[in-house]
Amino acid sequence: MNERLKLAKELLKDDGVIFVSIDDAEQAYLKVLMDEIFGEENFIANFIIDKTAQGANNSQKFKTQHEYCILYKKHYVSSLNAQELINIDEKKYKFRDEKGFYAITNSFDSINSPLSQNKNRGYTIYFNELKQDIILRDEYDVQNNKFRDYDNELISKNYVPIRPGIRNKIQYPWNWSKERFLREHDKELVFKNKNGEYTIYHKNRFTSYITDTTIKKFDTRKFGNKILNDILNSKKFQYPKSTEMLKWILTKHINKNAKVLDFFAGSGTTAHAVLELNKEDGGNRTFTLVTNNENNIGIDVNYERLYRINHGIGSKGETFEWTNKNEPYKSNLNVYNIKYYDISLFNNIDVKEIVKELIKLLKDFGVNSLSEESEKDYTNLLNSLLSLKPQLKENNESN
Repeated sequence: MNERLKLAKELLKDDGVIFVSIDDAEQAYLKVLMDEIFGEENFIANFIIDKTAQGANNSQKFKTQHEYCILYKKHYVSSLNAQELINIDEKKYKFRDEKGFYAITNSFDSINSPLSQNKNRGYTIYFNELKQDIILRDEYDVQNNKFRDYDNELISKNYVPIRPGIRNKIQYPWNWSKERFLREHDKELVFKNKNGEYTIYHKNRFTSYITDTTIKKFDTRKFGNKILNDILNSKKFQYPKSTEMLKWILTKHINKNAKVLDFFAGSGTTAHAVLELNKEDGGNRTFTLVTNNENNIGIDVNYERLYRINHGIGSKGETFEWTNKNEPYKSNLNVYNIKYYDISLFNNIDVKEIVKELIKLLKDFGVNSLSEESEKDYTNLLNSLLSLKPQLKENNESN
C-alpha cells in the first residue's frame, strides 16, 4: 500500500485529489500512512460511508455496516466541490427572476439589534411605484435617537416614505447600509404594497447546493449488487461498490474532463460511474482501471461488465437484464495486458538474455540505435521502469 500510494501521488496533478476506500480494520493505519505520504496539511475529510444494513447478523459482535473513504489533495484544492445538489421546493420558492427561484419570507428591517446601535442604517426610503424610482434621505436624528419629519415635497410627488419597523417599542434599523441598498436593491429586494403601506422583503434565493457532509449513505444492494447482477447475470463479485457512491465521489472534483485512475479496480464500478455521470452532465471524463486479474476478475467481471454496458450485448453474444432499462454507452474501450519479467537480483535468468529481450521489444517501437555492450545501462533502465520500487533504508537507520 505504501508503494502504491507514493506512485499515486506522483501521478496526481497539482490540483488533483485522491479518494481511498477502506474498511474499519485498516482505516487507522491508512490515515497515518497518508499523512506521511501526502502531508497532514493536505488531509481534507474522512467520510463515513453507510453501506445500508443487509439483514440481521446473528453473531455476538456488533454488525458493521459502514466503511471509510479518506480524501486528500496533492497541493491545492481549488478544484474541490464541497457541495451537494438538492431538488427545489416549488411550494416554497414560488417566484423567479433572471438569477433563479426565490421566496419572499424575510423583511428588510433587522431585529438583531436596535437602531440606536446601528445609526447609519436609519435612512428613509422614498419609493415611487409608478416611476419605479427610489430616493434615500438621512432623516434619523442620531443625537436624539428619533426620526425627523417626512419630506413633504417628495410625498407630494407620489413618493411613499418607508422606514424600518418598531417592535415592542424598539426602533430597529435596516439590514443594509445606504451604499449596499443603492447597489443591490433592484436585484435582491421586493416592495410589497398592502393598503397603501409598503413593506420591503429580501429575496430568499434557492440555492441548488448545500454544504456536503462527511456521513454518506448509499444502497449497495440496489446500486451495487443488483446492477452488477443485472449486467453479468450472475453473482461473480461479492461486494461491488455502489455506482451512486462513485458518482458522488466524481462530482467532488469540478473538472468534467478529469482523468480518473482506479488502481484497485474490482468489479469496474468506477468506469461505470464515469460513463453514467458523463451521460448525465455532458462531461468528458476518461478512466483508467488497473487490476491484477485475481481469480480472473479482470476478464470475467471487469472487462465483461464494461463490454456489455458499452455494446448492449455480452462478449459472446449474451443478452442481459440491464439493457431492458438502460441504453448502451457506446464509448471506446482499450484493453492492455501487462507482461511481467523477473529482474530481481536473485533470479536464475541471465541479464544478457533480459537485455536481448528488451532490445527486441524496443525495436518493435522503432528504437534501433541499440547494442548489447552496456549491460549496466540497460539494467539501470529496467530498474527505472519499475512502477513500484522497494523502500531503501536510510544509511543511519538502526536494525
